[in-house]
Amino acid sequence: MAKAIFIDMGETLVKFIPRYDEAVANAIREAGIQVDDKAVFRALMAQMGSNHFPHKEIGGLSNIDFKDLFYRLGKYPDPKIIKKLENNSYLSEKYELYNDAIPFLTEMKKLGLKIILVSNATYKIHDIVKELNLINYLDGIVASCDLGIMKPHPKIFYHAKKIGCNDGIHIGDVYEIDYLGAKRAYLDAILLDRFGFYPEIKENKISNLFDAIDLIKTKLNM
Repeated sequence: MAKAIFIDMGETLVKFIPRYDEAVANAIREAGIQVDDKAVFRALMAQMGSNHFPHKEIGGLSNIDFKDLFYRLGKYPDPKIIKKLENNSYLSEKYELYNDAIPFLTEMKKLGLKIILVSNATYKIHDIVKELNLINYLDGIVASCDLGIMKPHPKIFYHAKKIGCNDGIHIGDVYEIDYLGAKRAYLDAILLDRFGFYPEIKENKISNLFDAIDLIKTKLNM
């Protein structure tokens, strides 16, 4: 039986305003190129899912390769636009908890499960979990900024498994990063698709953390 819940932070527990992918899509449109939010999300996450090691200057995250991103989107803009977009920062300083975050964490604690945060994040993650009072629910934080390894590399999940007694269920919002990364580390996984960006995924998918509670109880035969 699973002994732990491994959970992502951004767009799983914490809402960033705007979201990272949303900020990227907005910047592309401001540059005069029409793109769809879902298409940008899928292309960006596919790119990020192929990166395992953070950029030194960002500390925990990788740079966006806009040339590759536009290729995935089927767009071929002027190189000057690409260079301009690459000089922007897309990390939001505004964030808040999703309304299902604390009820979910509370219920997991009632079930007697350890909760380990597993996140691709900058060092700001440690301030965020304290500011939003997440720290009181966590048994551990495994972050790319501290390890120099990013999801979906299985090694970051192996670090988390040491805290979680080597077994558990991982929940995150990116199929290429959270779901596949967890599976590669021999963990069960649930995809949190809050915005309907993964219509083709049918199994082990929920749209909010309230539904995750029911699915986890089913998986644990509770």
